[in-house]
Amino acid sequence: MNKYGREVTIEIIVGLFMFTVLIALGIFTIVLSHENLLKKTYPYEFVFTEVSGLREGDNVFLRGMNVGRIKQMDLQESNVRVYVSLDVPLNLRYGYKIDVVDASMLGGKLLKIYEGPNSAPMLEKNITILGKKPVDMIEVLSNAINGFQSVIDSVNAGEGTLGKLLKDETFYSNIAEVSEDLKQIMSRLEGGEGSLGKLLAADDGQMYEDGKALMANLRIITQNLTEGKGTLGQLVSGNDMAYQDFEATLAAIRSISESINQGDGTLGRLVRDAQLYDETTLLVEDVRAAVDDLREASPITSFGSVLFGAF
Repeated sequence: MNKYGREVTIEIIVGLFMFTVLIALGIFTIVLSHENLLKKTYPYEFVFTEVSGLREGDNVFLRGMNVGRIKQMDLQESNVRVYVSLDVPLNLRYGYKIDVVDASMLGGKLLKIYEGPNSAPMLEKNITILGKKPVDMIEVLSNAINGFQSVIDSVNAGEGTLGKLLKDETFYSNIAEVSEDLKQIMSRLEGGEGSLGKLLAADDGQMYEDGKALMANLRIITQNLTEGKGTLGQLVSGNDMAYQDFEATLAAIRSISESINQGDGTLGRLVRDAQLYDETTLLVEDVRAAVDDLREASPITSFGSVLFGAF
């Protein structure tokens, strides 16, 4: 009896231990899976054309907070349906975004939800929520490498400026000639040849002194203008008398111009009166004709003077 009792006690202890282990395993499973059996959840369905490595159990983020997990994914026709369980309801508006993004630099994916601008209207019920196709960084990097390789191939083939520079000997010779010309120009400048060379090679301080004197003269002129000296200084300094005189002169010039435009006076009649202009033209022509007649009669007059002077 004692032996039988000990076996029963051992079996009971082993059973209690296994029961405790199973309960602890269940609790750990629930905790590690982040499942709350007593909390209300909100199921949603998103439709993607591609999910780029998204897996069941990955996190769902809303406004930077983890609000749920991916429960299931089904491949249907040309789309992928993603079923999620969220801890909060969504208020999706037009302009929303459902993106698959990288969870970290080490890998992994997560679902990021943007509900849309606050000013946009809400989505209707029972509408299909479309997810955005994720960016494949490997594909982007591959395209960049291919583009870089095509540039290298073009350069190696001698295409473009860089390719000609590396492959075309004529282009290289032209650059060498330009470099040689620049070297000769620099040598001439250093030798003091030409106007610029003389300016650069001057070491007697004369150019500095001339510049200093020029700056002093400019300073004196500026000071005179500021103090109101001279006509321009009076105009700049706000001298009312000089300004009034200048304004009166402009008014007089304007009055004369208006009188001429209206045909007043001799100059105005010359400008505006066509008949007077024609008469003046005829008078000038008559004077020119008289001068021409005098020139033609001059030899005869001279001959007559000589002839009668002899007697």
